[in-house]
Amino acid sequence: MFLAVCASLSLAAGLGVWVATGQAHDLGATTGEFELERLALPDVTLIDQNATPHRLKGPLTDGQTLVINFSYTTCDTICPLGNVVMADLDGILPPDAPVKLLSITIDPTNDTPDLMRRAAETFGASERWSWLTGVPPEVDRVLEAFDADYVDVVLHDPMFLVGKASEGRFYRSVTMPDAEQLKRLVDAMDR
Repeated sequence: MFLAVCASLSLAAGLGVWVATGQAHDLGATTGEFELERLALPDVTLIDQNATPHRLKGPLTDGQTLVINFSYTTCDTICPLGNVVMADLDGILPPDAPVKLLSITIDPTNDTPDLMRRAAETFGASERWSWLTGVPPEVDRVLEAFDADYVDVVLHDPMFLVGKASEGRFYRSVTMPDAEQLKRLVDAMDR
């Protein structure tokens, strides 16, 4: 409960800065509209918040429904809101659900595993939620593959992907969904 209150206060403060600085994004009234796409995971190695390397095409993602968002640890605009959505989803998924949550940095030059670990702790990430960084060329390949390679990381839009790597089928949202919308997509992936 304390973590949820802290995250909500952090979110409210971040949203205040976000609106005050004129960097408000059109959230589509937070409806979270999704479009189906064919995407392939690049064969790269990323590093999680525990400094453990993982091949993106491998045990980290095999047989799992993936929910992916993109953020960076020093973001004070849209990222905290997206991370709260991921935390809410993490909290409502059954513990044994074959779902992997991935938060992938869009700022690999600055986001070290230690910073990713601190962010994961701030948002109460469970074992199923990996916060991934890596060497810039590897992360850049991921961002390009998912069309998330932003020219200016500060002005990025929210992006969520829900899908299965084995099928190459992902639903993309560039608005801000809520955790229930993401869960419905996760549930639909297993039908």
